[in-house]
Amino acid sequence: MAARQQPRGTGLVVQYEDLVPKSEWKDQPEATILTIDLPGFTKEQIKVTYVHTSRMIRVTGERPLGDRRWSRFNEVFTVPQNCLVDKIHGSFKNNALTITMPKETITKMPNLPETSKTVAEKVKQLEEKRLLEEAARKEKEEEDEKKRKLLEEKEAILRKLQEEAKEKEMADKARKLQEEAIAKEMAEARKFQEERVEEARARQLQEEAKAKEKLEERKRVEEASLKKKSVDESVENRKIIERVLPEVDYTKSGSGSVTKPVSGRAREVMKSAEEKLSYVVEKEKKTEKGMVEKMRGKKITSEEKKLMVNTGVAALVIFALGAYVSYTFCSSSSSPPSKPE
Repeated sequence: MAARQQPRGTGLVVQYEDLVPKSEWKDQPEATILTIDLPGFTKEQIKVTYVHTSRMIRVTGERPLGDRRWSRFNEVFTVPQNCLVDKIHGSFKNNALTITMPKETITKMPNLPETSKTVAEKVKQLEEKRLLEEAARKEKEEEDEKKRKLLEEKEAILRKLQEEAKEKEMADKARKLQEEAIAKEMAEARKFQEERVEEARARQLQEEAKAKEKLEERKRVEEASLKKKSVDESVENRKIIERVLPEVDYTKSGSGSVTKPVSGRAREVMKSAEEKLSYVVEKEKKTEKGMVEKMRGKKITSEEKKLMVNTGVAALVIFALGAYVSYTFCSSSSSPPSKPE
């Protein structure tokens, strides 16, 4: 009993089970009787059809088994040649279908025994032929059923391969899309990181440029301050010299000259100059270590050079004033005082 799936009107898949019912032929003098056992079937579920072209009787039927399963059968029987096809009739009783095929009536002649024998032989030959045809038909049906099963299996395998190929293609496509999305996200992240690095670098360069500008501005301010201070010290030194020199006066009398002694004003100027020199020397001592290291390393700035020059100038001025005052005192003590006229 083979099972097949076939859609039905409800849209659900119905599974059929093919039934090969048991059949039996009985040859009687008046008719040939065919009995088919169909347990579980009703009269309304069975259909009997006579095919005139091939002189065959087709018996079909189907009944539900439950859970979308059906049982069905389709059998074909050859009608004997000596039967009257227009008088064939059937009945269904006790789960059995009985088909009666009446025979042609032949009048027996007492003087023709050989004729009745010839008819019996012909009937026997026809029956043998019918059996052979039925066997061939069944064999052909079995072969067709095998071919049909092989074709269904082939179609199922082909359909499965197509589904697997489709699933693989969809998986490859999804994996490719995922890889592209990941690559895009990585590229965007890398680009964002590079932009951040560039911004940080630009910000660092701006800060360095601002710091450099501030440092240069501070250096310019310090240079200007030192330059102004140096100029002020030079002017102060010049003022000191100008204040000291007018205190000394030369008068001509006879053959020699008389120099007035240095006044208290000159001593005050000398004291002020000495104080300034002490301040400059103290400042130089404080910066002496750094100056020496920078001189060794040859990293003396212009401000430090100016400071050294001013210190030297101040020392020379004080030295010159001291020498001049000493000379004046010596000259005034060695020369005799002039007599008034």
